[in-house]
Amino acid sequence: MKNELNITLIAAGAAINGDMIIDHGVSCFGLCNGSVISTNGLLHIGEGGMVKGSLQGEHVRLDGRVDGNVHARGALEINGHVSGDIFYCGTIRLGPHASLNGSIKRVPREKTIEAEPVAAQIGAPETNLDEGTGPGHTAAVKVESNVTELPRAAVH
Repeated sequence: MKNELNITLIAAGAAINGDMIIDHGVSCFGLCNGSVISTNGLLHIGEGGMVKGSLQGEHVRLDGRVDGNVHARGALEINGHVSGDIFYCGTIRLGPHASLNGSIKRVPREKTIEAEPVAAQIGAPETNLDEGTGPGHTAAVKVESNVTELPRAAVH
């Protein structure tokens, strides 16, 4: 199978109400009224884009506005406005137009940020993550933070 670049684009003028969980990159130039979680790729809030909720991503670039906490497991670049706390594991870069209203905290990479399991969020029966020990199985690690690294299903 060929590796493809997948990006979800939320264009200027578009508005989304509710939380989004995406397994690839996101570029938002519109309004998202809810949390945005990108488990892989770049999570980009473009100039003119706004998120009213928390952000969680591997690589995060903020050129727009975020009213909520930001969690980055890799690189974080801010050149927009953030009203909320920032948690990052990798590198952080503040551009000349960065505006922050909150605290910045570096968290260890091995401690992942955790949210409620996806199955519990959508009303599915709970599963025991500790039962799987072979390849393709991952176990959730509970820590003080709330960023999630979601397990990816193996593609056969």
